[in-house]
Amino acid sequence: MVAHSSDGLSATAPVTGGDVLVDARVSIEEKPPRSLDSTQQATEEERVQLPTVDAFRRAIPPHCFERDLTRSLRYLVQDFAALAFLYFALPVFEYFGLFGYLAWNVLMGVFGFALFVVGHDCLHGSFSDNQVLNDIIGHIAFSPLFSPYFPWQKSHKLHHAFTNHIDKDHGHVWIQDKDWEKMPTWKKLFNPMPFSGWLKWFPVYTLFGFCDGSHFWPYSSLFVRDSERVQCVISGVCCVACAYVALAIAGSYSNWFWYYWVPLSFFGCMLVIVTYLQHADEVAEVYEADEWSFVRGQTQTIDRFYGFGLDETMHHITDGHVAHHFFNKIPHYHLIEATEGVKKVLEPLFETQYGYKYQVNYDFFVRFLWFNIKLDYLVHKTKGILQFRTTLEEKAKAK
Repeated sequence: MVAHSSDGLSATAPVTGGDVLVDARVSIEEKPPRSLDSTQQATEEERVQLPTVDAFRRAIPPHCFERDLTRSLRYLVQDFAALAFLYFALPVFEYFGLFGYLAWNVLMGVFGFALFVVGHDCLHGSFSDNQVLNDIIGHIAFSPLFSPYFPWQKSHKLHHAFTNHIDKDHGHVWIQDKDWEKMPTWKKLFNPMPFSGWLKWFPVYTLFGFCDGSHFWPYSSLFVRDSERVQCVISGVCCVACAYVALAIAGSYSNWFWYYWVPLSFFGCMLVIVTYLQHADEVAEVYEADEWSFVRGQTQTIDRFYGFGLDETMHHITDGHVAHHFFNKIPHYHLIEATEGVKKVLEPLFETQYGYKYQVNYDFFVRFLWFNIKLDYLVHKTKGILQFRTTLEEKAKAK
């Protein structure tokens, strides 16, 4: 059974159990709001009992947790072959001028992101049973995309461990009202600018380190041990080496920029769009430490169906992301089947905030641009629970 919110988000209730053990059962009692309108008192919501991680694990067929090295390698080869074909077909695209070049870059971004998803399996250990092999393949997939593998491995695992935790989920920049008031105007205007999506992956996130810490500088805040700093250097050198090889093949800095770096920026934009829409929406909640739990945080993850063959091409990380967040060691080729198990567990919660969230978004690019304008900052819905300002204001007007 599926209930739909006013914006089309379904609210059935799956949440998948991750590779982190969580308390057997989590009781959640929401309290009166303390902001937006300090005189407004919301009625106390009914106590909600969230399923355990083990309940999700039992609902997912055991074979979904099995890694098939041959199958994983097939997807790696498939994505490299697609990118190679696009380079081979470049003259055909350029025959149609600027429009053809733009279409080529869009496809390069999509298939570049597909390759990233294969490397993403490696960093989670879902590519094969051998983590050394995972790390080698991960570098093979990530380095041509100018994405340092080991630093990504650390920052991304922190995001999974503390999803939608206001202080510890650094993979997404949760801006509160108190932060918004202090921000300079140029920062407030950056997100709404359409081109910002091409800059957030590089240099804003991976190079400048906003807000996990630089993925290229070994002494950034992301790394606390010497071994991590060594890994950062190794991964960074691999990225630079791939960029140098691309320059040697291109034959000039101009060709390198237009046929290596520009398509890379489109990959980065697709990465930013997908990751943003997986966790940002009008209905999503963010939690302070006293209200956060692993299961509760994962229920705010959103599966989105992009259509146009994109979900299959990008290995279902878009419409199978909830299951991935609960069990990140499930290979991408089992995510859709695992999602069905998650839905069954969460079905009793379909009318609550913690139901399975799914949306069909053929307009994903426009939605990304619009959300970057509308969802500006978080305010408290109740003590310890935050939602976007515009969401709560619209709810207040509707009463």
